[in-house]
Amino acid sequence: MKTPLKLFLPLAAVVAIFASNAQAVVYVDEFPSADSTVVGSVGVIAPGEFGFFWSVARGDSIEETFTGTGLNTVFQLDLEFAILDNVLNRGASVFWDVLVNGIVVGNWSWSDTDGLGTVSESYSFAPIFGGGDYTIRMEVTNEVADGFGSISIGYPGDMKLHGTVPDTGSTLALLGLGLAGLIGIRRRFAK
Repeated sequence: MKTPLKLFLPLAAVVAIFASNAQAVVYVDEFPSADSTVVGSVGVIAPGEFGFFWSVARGDSIEETFTGTGLNTVFQLDLEFAILDNVLNRGASVFWDVLVNGIVVGNWSWSDTDGLGTVSESYSFAPIFGGGDYTIRMEVTNEVADGFGSISIGYPGDMKLHGTVPDTGSTLALLGLGLAGLIGIRRRFAK
């Protein structure tokens, strides 16, 4: 009689194929958007602006949760948004961390000499499991001295989450073939 380990080798092969058989896809949405939660000053701002940002002590940040993306894991985030007002002066800069589900995946900064314009950032990172739900957050990480100004960010911005979803059709077919093989092996040894 063969050892039980040999009976389970085909199943182990199917499980390995199942684990590696995923499709890379891109989820596209708007961030920052009007649905984002914002911590920042609420002074006089133009339509389409969130507010003014310059304070880590206050917790200046922009955050939004995206549910039902269909992505089991994500491994890249692309952001593009506009700086609509820049009143930083005397060499001041605002620094930001970018987080996905609470994990810092990168950062960006804007200074007085950058003027107005578009921020385009792409962050690649170790896969983050979210089961379809992902919270994107940008938070200020420095304090700009009083009187040294601030920046404002416009919405909507463009966001792309690159991730994986299981290729369920191929995976189920392979799993079925593996199980059929196990049944055949079992019948062979039962004789």
